[in-house]
Amino acid sequence: MTTATMAGVEAASRLYRAGRLAEAIDACRAVLAAEPGRFDALNLLGAALFSVGQDSAAREALCDAVRIAPGHATALTNLCVVLQHRREWHAAERALRTLMAVQPESAAVCSRLGTVSQETGDLDASARFLLRAARLDPGPSVQWHNLGLIRMLAGDMAAASQDLRRAVAIAPDGAVAQVQLGETLLRLGRVEEAAGVFSRALRLDPTAADAANGLTRCARYRAIGSAAPVSGSVSGSGLAVRGAFTSATGYGRFCQRFIRTLRRRAVPLQAIGIFGPESWEEDLGPPAPAKALVNFLIPLAVERVPGLATVTFTMFEGTRIPPAWRRQSEHSDLIIVPSESSRVAWAAQGFPEDRLRVCPLGVDPEDSAADGPVPTLVDPRGRRVSSYRHRFLNVSDFIPRKNIDGLLRVWLRGTASTDDAVLILKLGNGKNPAFGAELGDLVRRTEAAVGKRMADAAPVVLINQLLSDADMTGLMRAANHYWSMSHGEGWDLPLSKAGAMGLSLIAPRHSAYVDYLDDRVARLIPSAVRPARLPYSERAYPPFHGLDWWDPDEDAAADILTAIIRSGGTDHPSARGHLVEGFSWSRAADRLLAILDDAGLR
Repeated sequence: MTTATMAGVEAASRLYRAGRLAEAIDACRAVLAAEPGRFDALNLLGAALFSVGQDSAAREALCDAVRIAPGHATALTNLCVVLQHRREWHAAERALRTLMAVQPESAAVCSRLGTVSQETGDLDASARFLLRAARLDPGPSVQWHNLGLIRMLAGDMAAASQDLRRAVAIAPDGAVAQVQLGETLLRLGRVEEAAGVFSRALRLDPTAADAANGLTRCARYRAIGSAAPVSGSVSGSGLAVRGAFTSATGYGRFCQRFIRTLRRRAVPLQAIGIFGPESWEEDLGPPAPAKALVNFLIPLAVERVPGLATVTFTMFEGTRIPPAWRRQSEHSDLIIVPSESSRVAWAAQGFPEDRLRVCPLGVDPEDSAADGPVPTLVDPRGRRVSSYRHRFLNVSDFIPRKNIDGLLRVWLRGTASTDDAVLILKLGNGKNPAFGAELGDLVRRTEAAVGKRMADAAPVVLINQLLSDADMTGLMRAANHYWSMSHGEGWDLPLSKAGAMGLSLIAPRHSAYVDYLDDRVARLIPSAVRPARLPYSERAYPPFHGLDWWDPDEDAAADILTAIIRSGGTDHPSARGHLVEGFSWSRAADRLLAILDDAGLR
């Protein structure tokens, strides 16, 4: 180390501390030009580059610094900050584990590891790291608050309530922790305690909407609890249900269908929204004399009411449910799922099979004859979609489970630009500001993987906006084939609706599909069980951390597409009669009522 380079690093450090970042960067680079392996200059350069928003260059400089000095805490810390900012969670986890070996008593490092483990989907590891952070530095309420939130996500509501109580005891003026504690208490069925906590939160912050919503649910739970039939009564009773019935999610849609069907049957029914005060298009009436609260929700969102049995109508899209779902499912007297694959997923995680029931969902055959407008769609070449002989449709959330990358790979491999075919791809609801960039990146990676450009395949028409039920029906009427490459489905309402409307169906032979499709009524794609991974990565898809789903055979799928398109005909197996006759919402409601009756819950 020469005197000149030492003076250069000291000068760069002074510039950095003074906020003269561009000059500090130049000074660091001058030092490195003279002495390329200078660790302190690389570390300072990385910090300065990150401060001016040059994340990629900062990452490179800090990685070089850590390679030269693997155990240097400051360089490791700086690298971890950059990796977290870039959302490189697995690389950040490796760096943080190295840093924890250097600083084993650092609460900050443990806390960061907890955050990163949450992002990778390892909730149990996240809870362990956050618990260690809280034990190392128990004073700040945020340590216990963060731990409580993770334990809620991990399905350990009892431990979460203890952590949140400790956070509240340390910082009693914080309304946010009070609200989270109230939410946890409702999941434990402690309605009166929760009401007191929500009331305190509102006194601290009168604008806290979550606290007001929580109080509304508490009032409704008291009402349905007081209206419950007298113990030992043999008379029939109504139903209390809770769900996201105002949302456009799959859960919201099938909750709406059940409510409408039960209302037509004149079943006394009290509906409570997921937040509490939601209104819907129907008069949902006064409290019904219910014996059970039926939650049309994922297990982690289920709340319990004293004096009423807890029933959860839910589903899962993999071969085994997450451990967090297993823990929270334990509080349900019955788990009702729509398919055998979901029943197996609960049983595979050790849930008692005598508390599992299967109730298939329905389809919407009335929409198949609806007089709704068919949208006028034009492909990227200016040709009307309606002029194509083969019009394929896929409706999906833009998430890895839907396997949009696999869908596009098969489309590239199985079609040519001269084919009389078009793919209508309805993705997401237009609310993700990063959608365009993320889809563009996926398309580029897919073109590279296949070695073919999208322009050399049959055209794709992209739709990215929220559609009403009528608009969705019109979109389906614009197609004559519905095609899924999903890695797993709890039911797939869009596909079943498309089949009921007469579209030919192409779907993987796995999960819920095999409950209502077979080779007589659909073209089924062979599939194999594989670990749930992110597209073009060996990394786990965080919601499915440590779990498996299904990979449809892309060779077989491409052969199916090619056979349909090149045959020139329009003959295809139809699932319409099979679905309309065998899977009505009336039949689904009958099955639900029978399950509750057999269990003595109605």
